Amino acid sequence: MSKEKVYNISLITEEDAESVMKLIKRTFYIDEPLNRAVGLCTSETDSCPELDEYCTGSLLEGLSFKATDAEGNVIGAMINGVCPVKEDDNGNDLLSQAQRCTNPKFQKILYILARRESGAKLWEKFPHDHKLVEVKIAATDHNWRRKGIMNALTEETEKAVRTRGIRLIRLDTSSAYSAMTAEKYGYTSYYKVLYRDIKMDGKPLIVPEPPHLEDSVYVKELFPL
Repeated sequence: MSKEKVYNISLITEEDAESVMKLIKRTFYIDEPLNRAVGLCTSETDSCPELDEYCTGSLLEGLSFKATDAEGNVIGAMINGVCPVKEDDNGNDLLSQAQRCTNPKFQKILYILARRESGAKLWEKFPHDHKLVEVKIAATDHNWRRKGIMNALTEETEKAVRTRGIRLIRLDTSSAYSAMTAEKYGYTSYYKVLYRDIKMDGKPLIVPEPPHLEDSVYVKELFPL
């Protein structure tokens, strides 16, 4: 593929939903380190309703962006959603979701996410902020990686969040490469732990393959209080 070939960044609309989800299913569903470690999806046709719900829940909040090539094909996507800084105490917190989950593979992932919440304690670090925007999914077509697409999606997301008047962007990273992107763009780590140290019943919950050794939560303050 020619390096001169350009791409366009734009807001995800309802008409894009199917194409965006197809990209995510052939990339993120299979390649994301936690998904891969538990064998959540081994092909783009594997079904995972729980992950489908997680991905589509914030797709049309007006803060998610896609990258398209010259022919209009979706080659990258970043799904972002507005979330409370502290989980609502309504029985739908991540730990409660994990305890109710009937998919044993996805349940392990939910327990990891719940550990992030209790470990990061962002409500203590940002007591004057009540909401933030979380980068929930980031995906790039295999043939378009290392061409700046994720950087462009990150920059467009930050512009949109500023426009909404929201101060904080949260980026949780299971991938060492995502962590590098976060640090490049000035995000600060508020939680970092080796996967081998996240245990249940004395055994590690999930241990992805190297170089994905750490589970992290990054936050960027877009403007001062």
